[in-house]
Amino acid sequence: MKKTVVILLSDKRSGSTMFERELCKHSAIQNVAYCPHTFNETHHWLKGAVITEIPGTLFAGEEVYRNYGSKHNARAYLEDGIKGNVPDFALPEDAKQLVFRGWDALCEKYAQPVFFEKSPQHLAHWAALSLMLEWAQQCDCQVKFIGLVRNPLGVMYSAQQLFGTNPETRQYGWLNIQKNLLAFRQMLDPGQYHEVGYEALTEHPVEEFTKVCQFIGIDYEPAIGASVHGNSLKKAIEDPAFGLQLATPVRQIAKQFGFRDEDLRNDTFDPDWAQQHVGPSAFAQLLQRLRNRVLKPIKLKYFSR
Repeated sequence: MKKTVVILLSDKRSGSTMFERELCKHSAIQNVAYCPHTFNETHHWLKGAVITEIPGTLFAGEEVYRNYGSKHNARAYLEDGIKGNVPDFALPEDAKQLVFRGWDALCEKYAQPVFFEKSPQHLAHWAALSLMLEWAQQCDCQVKFIGLVRNPLGVMYSAQQLFGTNPETRQYGWLNIQKNLLAFRQMLDPGQYHEVGYEALTEHPVEEFTKVCQFIGIDYEPAIGASVHGNSLKKAIEDPAFGLQLATPVRQIAKQFGFRDEDLRNDTFDPDWAQQHVGPSAFAQLLQRLRNRVLKPIKLKYFSR
């Protein structure tokens, strides 16, 4: 089998970590052994978009992604991610060569024969997707993409419960991310893209993972999907404190992925039961930004590999 790279494209809180955990049980599939970020997310193409100075208008919010703190910090993160997996790789000085050849080195090591990558940050930024597509069109590996789509009600509920995210505004982030997926999949060659619904995956894991394996070109192995169970959409639509009513533009995009009107309704909200969700404190958020943008990049640059 030709060396194959499989890249998962999804929004955050859409099941990418579960998907990776299950798929990488397959004997033919590997992911990176080391990552400077949480949840085994490389951020490779987003960091690449920052250090190659792609215009800010191609990032979410129409400004260059700021959570690394600076272009130099993004490069420190990217170099650490590469060297943590292929320590003998000679880092090119040119930013674009670093991004492309560094990823080639990861593919050479982990595509034995299949290398799997998931970073839900990528789909939000056309800058990252464009750079990824440019690499895919000139690399020596077979590159395939999987789109993982979850009902926006489930995404908003999960984000609110975990991060304290305001679902009224976050739903428009979901909309823009799915618009990127709709456009990106149209740019791929036939047979290069496969779409998976999170709800179908959690209800019929063996059937859906079998389809995924067929798409990749490998035989299904019984361990995959064995620990997958029901999704949290039921929690969202039965929680009387969750009052999100999806906006019309969000519903319109959701229907492009097969969701029906009845899938997108939330009729159980009870204002007498609703309580304001308390998210992370401002101080906790400040500490997290300080860690990601200042302290960790310094550690990677001066006290690591």
